[in-house]
Amino acid sequence: MPIIKDFKRIVNDLKNFLYSVRPNVDTSPGTYTRDVVIDAPANELSAFYTELYRASLAQSPETATAGDVESLGKNFQVFRKGATPSSGIVTFYAFAEPSSSITIPRGTQLATKASVDGSARMFVTTQATVLAATHFRVTSGRYEINVPVRASIAGTSSNVGAGSLSAIITPISGIDGVYNPAPIVNGTDLESLTIFRSRLKSVITGNNAGTFSGYYQTVTRILEVLDAKIASIGTGEAELRRPDPSAVDIYIRGIVSAQAPTESFIVKQSTPFDYYLNKQPLDIDSVDSIVVTGSVSGTLVLNTDFTVVQDKSALGGTIRGSDKLRFTTGVLEEQISIIYSYNSLVESVQAYMQADSRKVLGADLLINGAFPRKINVECTVRLLSGYTAVTVINSVTTNLQTALNAYQIGEEVQQSDIIAVITGTSGVDDVTIPLDLFEEDTTTGTITQDTTGNLIIPVNSYVIPGNITVNVRV
Repeated sequence: MPIIKDFKRIVNDLKNFLYSVRPNVDTSPGTYTRDVVIDAPANELSAFYTELYRASLAQSPETATAGDVESLGKNFQVFRKGATPSSGIVTFYAFAEPSSSITIPRGTQLATKASVDGSARMFVTTQATVLAATHFRVTSGRYEINVPVRASIAGTSSNVGAGSLSAIITPISGIDGVYNPAPIVNGTDLESLTIFRSRLKSVITGNNAGTFSGYYQTVTRILEVLDAKIASIGTGEAELRRPDPSAVDIYIRGIVSAQAPTESFIVKQSTPFDYYLNKQPLDIDSVDSIVVTGSVSGTLVLNTDFTVVQDKSALGGTIRGSDKLRFTTGVLEEQISIIYSYNSLVESVQAYMQADSRKVLGADLLINGAFPRKINVECTVRLLSGYTAVTVINSVTTNLQTALNAYQIGEEVQQSDIIAVITGTSGVDDVTIPLDLFEEDTTTGTITQDTTGNLIIPVNSYVIPGNITVNVRV
């Protein structure tokens, strides 16, 4: 690091030099010696030292400014990630029994309720599906079908709480409404400088794709990959390793729900029988939107005529997985057609890592989709004077959703951190401790608090917001 001199120090050094050769020289402000001989070159030298200091800082990811660290990253083909849109599930419903199947096209536009300023957030469906008379739900007394959606714009502002969507912009005859039963999450803003600096340092210190750091920095360059864990013989988490010495398992956080090409087959055996899906892994969040139609049997019903069996083996969550449909209904020689969604991010990252320029000879590399775990939180807060309950409840809910979305793969969720998010929200005086509810939603698993009140997340999983409930006490 060079010794940086500011304007004042340069002036003093020049004055001392002149005094050493001409002790009686006048260096008072306004004199020729001060204005021309001292101040003029001192000003230029000061600017030079400032630029030298900036250039020195710019050489390190730790000290470079935002602009400089991004420029430094370009030298290593590492770019700061942009924002990503949120995704989730919505439920379309009809009050009257459909006289015939109602098709909900892929790309159907939806919107949230308008905010105070009149704005709304837009979403589109990412899979075509069908609502039929067989989709009656006793719990709601309506005909309902779930469909995966993705936000039209990127950013954390696209994350919305349960029940936020209510408008169908693209009218569909026979459909009476839509809502989202759970939060729509995973929308992210521009990558933070802290995370970008960390990724860049990983590249600089180890950019060989065959190393632990090399695999990490390569896979996390992909925009939709929010986090990754690498495991192979001798490195990474032991629970994530396959026994094969050449195996390299990379677990990624991220979901891009895409509709698979429609698959068809002819029934050649009596029930029950299994059908293995061509596109792996299945988007588990969107299983309720799977459309299965028999040329003789008609529309088949999930959990009545067929069930979804997720592959839980070491290959589950990869393109080599065996997610399947198990049929209990089917007529010999009839044609069965299937429409479903899968996590296309696993497929695209696998292809990216196997490109000739990145493939490591002798390595059996496999991309695994880490499993999302929905965390339910219920709390009771007391308000500060001057704040309304609705405003504070909305703020706490939003802050908790943002905090849970930020956790990495396998990261423990500590109750104290959740409480800190709540108490740090404007308008909250205090929160009742312990939390009223703090556990995993039963739809994704059974994680409960350990003896210290925290949630221990498996190394192949990450948390996302489940049901957030905020109560107010006097």
